[in-house]
Amino acid sequence: MRRRACRPRGSSRNDVDLQLYAIIAIIIRDFVQNWYNKITPDETFVAEIVQIIAHCTRALEQRLRKVDLEALVFDELPDLLDKHVQVYRAAHKGTIRPPIEANPREIYHSLFPLPPLSPVPSPDRPTSVIEQVENEAAYRQLLVQGVLAVLLPTEDLENGPLTALVGQIFSEMIIGGVVAKKASEPWMILEGLSILARVIQRPRSETTDESGSLQVPPENAKKSFSIQGLFWAIVQWGFALLTIFKLFITTVAMSRSLPKRADNGLLEKEKLTRHTADSQSQNPPFSTEEPVKIPILAFRLWPTISNLLEMDLRMPWLCGTLSMLQWIAITGPGNVAGVDGVIDR
Repeated sequence: MRRRACRPRGSSRNDVDLQLYAIIAIIIRDFVQNWYNKITPDETFVAEIVQIIAHCTRALEQRLRKVDLEALVFDELPDLLDKHVQVYRAAHKGTIRPPIEANPREIYHSLFPLPPLSPVPSPDRPTSVIEQVENEAAYRQLLVQGVLAVLLPTEDLENGPLTALVGQIFSEMIIGGVVAKKASEPWMILEGLSILARVIQRPRSETTDESGSLQVPPENAKKSFSIQGLFWAIVQWGFALLTIFKLFITTVAMSRSLPKRADNGLLEKEKLTRHTADSQSQNPPFSTEEPVKIPILAFRLWPTISNLLEMDLRMPWLCGTLSMLQWIAITGPGNVAGVDGVIDR
């Protein structure tokens, strides 16, 4: 009980701490205690490792609170996906004709080089597989060491053995063992999509009444046309359109009183940028780089969706019309979709 009460907080929520410490316990048991208990029964070293991991999770949570999630999810990640799709299609387009042969994977890595995934593993060169695995492990180590240098304080970074062991835990067990070898596997992604599809496409043919019993709609129910049904359908659609129009007018009228989008995150980023510039020199340059806000309609999400659907090839007229409407909404009169406009707010 004393050990549980003195454990450091891993996050700001108790339920997250419960799940987090369950994962940490499994990692410590499989990666540390299986060899450390053979040397000494002292638990000070294990407690220091838990302390460093908890400090990393707390610092990571604080940094995630300052991240502009809108720009990350709707602009940066779709831009990365769009580049991947374009390069993948260019590599598999098949412009090279026999007898000349080309490996699509080599073309892809030539157009979009990735250091952790190079060289391309080839059965003709067995050493390429070993080199690729070594490059991937080295990239994970560099990534984790860079993250630890940002998250950990100076006194913890000076402890070389603990930092190296925590780096191995994050790079090999979490990133290499869970993310690279399990979460990114095609069967795991397919299983996740299948579970999501089953949850979304549940049969809705059976409904429940007020008492909780199931009611199955009759299969032989015939739909008959009637003037009265048509009248009530028109009335319902009229009320629905009137409600939508009223909601639109109310939203436009109240949009000016809403706060600006992502002000807190931008202020934190601006302070961080200025603090970094001040720490580098006593007299910072005149033009300091400040965060730039992007309108929602200018996010890379929309070109990515258009590229995935191949709208420029299937329906170029629709793609051009939407692009023109987007340009008018962003740069046109009223600043409807501009920065801090009606849509942004």
